[in-house]
Parts: sequence; structure tokens; C-alpha cells
Amino acid sequence: MGFLTDRQDTIIRYRHHKYQVNPAYDIVLRMQQMYEDERLGDLDKLNTALAMLVVRPKKICLSIDGKIGLLQAITNHCIKTPDRPIVGKQQKLFDFDHDGEYIYSSFLMDYGLDLMAMQGRLSWKKFIALFQGLSDKTKIKEVMRIRGMEIPAPTKSNKKEIQNILELKAYYALPAKGQNGQGGLDALFAMLERAAR
Repeated sequence: MGFLTDRQDTIIRYRHHKYQVNPAYDIVLRMQQMYEDERLGDLDKLNTALAMLVVRPKKICLSIDGKIGLLQAITNHCIKTPDRPIVGKQQKLFDFDHDGEYIYSSFLMDYGLDLMAMQGRLSWKKFIALFQGLSDKTKIKEVMRIRGMEIPAPTKSNKKEIQNILELKAYYALPAKGQNGQGGLDALFAMLERAAR
């Protein structure tokens, strides 16, 4: 099916049990941050992720393999978005943590949507669809465009233009970490794959 025709069901059926989940964007972002935290072990991350996503986590009476399977089912059904083809050179243009204010203002500007008021309510998949649909006039899209700008070859007449681009790139530069908010999800998938072996 497709994004518009699939129901955004928050009930996961796994091993003859039903689990109510809340895959809100803010929960998924906190989960990504947790998976990037190297101080926590895989088992702690697994249990914490389930406690964050499952509405009544005390009902989870599963072995470690069962918990891994449940988290994989939740991820596949409620979090994972379709892969897009990679075109051209991949460059990090945004970071959900670092660019939070730009993303917030962009959602408010384009959609009149207060992301703070939508915490715990706006699903991850809807958040991503809205994020990808932001117009070019929003702050986050402007920042992404600046980060992705090519620096032209120097000539006699473009020194000021190059200086301006370099200053903008320096001002909006991202700290060296993560991959567009995908790092935590990649760590989650890697952990699930390791555990499944």
C-alpha cells in the first residue's frame, strides 16, 4: 500500500499479544540520542527503547530475543520510512538535534504547526513527511541550501562572493557527529542485526 492509504495503526501484534505504541517524533528523536550514547550497553538500550515506545511497558514479558523481535516489529511498522535513492555526493545538510530551532520555526511558518504542542502526538512518519515537504522559503531549507552550496572556482571578480559563501558555511556549519538524525536509527538497526545473529 502507500502512505496515504495505510492506516497509522499504533497497535503492534507480536507473538499473540497486542502492544499499544506511541511512535511520536519526539520519542523517536530521544531514542536516536540514546542509541548514540556509548555509555549504555545494548541490553539497556533495548529495554529503554521499549519503555519509551510501548504505552504500558510493564506488560512486556518477553525474553531478550522476544524483546528484540518486538522492537524490530515496532521499528518496521511505525518508524522506518522508505529508502530514497542516493543521488550524487552525500553531504550532511541537517541534524535534528543541532537544527531544532530552525526546524521548529520552519514547521510553524509553513504549516502553522507548533512542534512543542505536538510532542507525544505527531507520529514519526508524519513528521518526516512534513519535514520533507517544507518549502524552500523556510529557515531549515535555507540553512540546508547554504551547507550544500558549491564554492565556485576563484576568478578576479568573485572573491567577495566566495568570501560570503565561506562565511555563511562557517556560521551554519554542523558539529562533526551523526548523519542527519539517522545515526541513532542506524545504531538501533545494527544492534538488532547483531542480536539476531
